[in-house]
Amino acid sequence: MPYSREHKQQSRARILQSAYRLFSTRGFDNVTVDAVMQDCSLTRGAFYGHFRSKSELYKEALKFAALNSKLADRQPEGLSPREWLSQLLDGYLSIEHVAGDRPCPLAFLATDIVSRNKETHETYAHVYSRMNQLILDYAGKHSGTNEQDILSLTSMIIGAVAVSRTIEDKQLVQQILSSCRQQARVILGGI
Repeated sequence: MPYSREHKQQSRARILQSAYRLFSTRGFDNVTVDAVMQDCSLTRGAFYGHFRSKSELYKEALKFAALNSKLADRQPEGLSPREWLSQLLDGYLSIEHVAGDRPCPLAFLATDIVSRNKETHETYAHVYSRMNQLILDYAGKHSGTNEQDILSLTSMIIGAVAVSRTIEDKQLVQQILSSCRQQARVILGGI
């Protein structure tokens, strides 16, 4: 009996979610297709029903994670762009985010992306550009923030999360995140 379109979409989402979680904690080279499929409780055959290769899975998992990160959330009704941007910033530069609560692929895959193919690099660059545009859209509504300011900001916060993931000293991680929140608020006109 053929599977419904909804079932196929759910299977694909389960594979992508498992793949991203494994890639972001272990890196591309330390994750096998079998490990992903075991993690999401599907068969190897199901993998090939959705993807041609592990490289394609990696690229698609990156896009999936970006679409499901906190930055992809819509601005809630009742919050101004300024308040929403402040909440996003606080969430991004939090211990919970560093620990993996809806992790941003830009920070969690930053070092692993370097050794991937050109198509994956382009996907990463596209996700990064979208992040910049989203923040510029929110920030531009209340401050004189320009594209250069946003590039500085996003590079800083992505780097802060990436570095914080490698440090075991929780007090130092808190200091890094706190100092970046302060600097980000300066860049964004004092939010």
